[in-house]
Amino acid sequence: MGMESLPTPHNNFFHFALSQLPNARRLIETQLSASALAELDLNTLKLESGSFVDPDLREKFSDLLFSVDLASSAEQTNLTGSDQAMVYVLFEHKSKSEKRTAFQLLGYIVRIWEKRLREGLELCPLIPLLVYHGQTGWTAKRSLGELVPFPKGLAEYQVECRFKLLDLSVVDDAEISGDPILRTTLQLLKYTRSVDLGQRLRDILCLIVAALDVDALLEWIQAIEAYIVSVNKSIDSVEYKKALASVLPTEFEAGSLADRLLQEGEQLGLQKGEQLGLQKGEQLGLQKGEQRGLQKGEWVGRIHMLEDLLQEAPTPSTELIALDVDALAARLATLQKRFRERSTDRP
Repeated sequence: MGMESLPTPHNNFFHFALSQLPNARRLIETQLSASALAELDLNTLKLESGSFVDPDLREKFSDLLFSVDLASSAEQTNLTGSDQAMVYVLFEHKSKSEKRTAFQLLGYIVRIWEKRLREGLELCPLIPLLVYHGQTGWTAKRSLGELVPFPKGLAEYQVECRFKLLDLSVVDDAEISGDPILRTTLQLLKYTRSVDLGQRLRDILCLIVAALDVDALLEWIQAIEAYIVSVNKSIDSVEYKKALASVLPTEFEAGSLADRLLQEGEQLGLQKGEQLGLQKGEQLGLQKGEQRGLQKGEWVGRIHMLEDLLQEAPTPSTELIALDVDALAARLATLQKRFRERSTDRP
């Protein structure tokens, strides 16, 4: 899944990283209580479509909605009328906590329930989770009960809505739990605006390089670069390439692989696929040439990446672009097999 066209780089990276189900599952597993997790069958976790955030707040908040079956669906259906629960992940990325977040969150929850009713589904349990990475700690109230003052005698009539908060600004790095991919995601969210990112970038990249295979790694390298360079004032593409070159699991001339991934990739359609697609689409007679061009550009970038990892001379870009999609796929598969065999043979 590639980077999306959302209002801010924070939104883009948040959606890229946490819309991937394994990453979302790990976040849920590290944030919910053991008793809550026991009620959910996370093997059924599914990303739902749509956003529920007000358009005027899209630069402040981003959101993802997941459905999940209840672990004991027969018993739970009798209790709730539904065999599903929903996990709603809200992402706040301004430098200060939002005073009325609990109230706004209640509105989003109501919209989610209304959508279910329109689709003929029952109301279901809903778990709100807020990920916050402002530069100062979260100070706003986390429940409607705290936000709305009321006399004791009216307590039983009040609407309650409380959200789980992951405040990255006050969490020590050692306490950021989960596997390397989730830790990479959360550390990038935590430090991306910080002057300390330069000191931590190599360690963060080491986590992701060690955790992913070649195909997935290429996508993450591009997403991380786009996020950091867009947001951090002290790290540009050159600095990012140096950090990347220092952690990739092979020896080659400094910067050569990074150059292909980040510069040649842009020329071939990794970041400007629509331009290549329109040009190639006209030649190939495709009605959706920009999509095919983007796909071919991505595959050319991956082929060059693998050739560099295997310390082979790169195939000229013009030669690869001239191939059809099937031939490119076959070339890529052969290189992937050779790279895995080489990695297996290493001591």
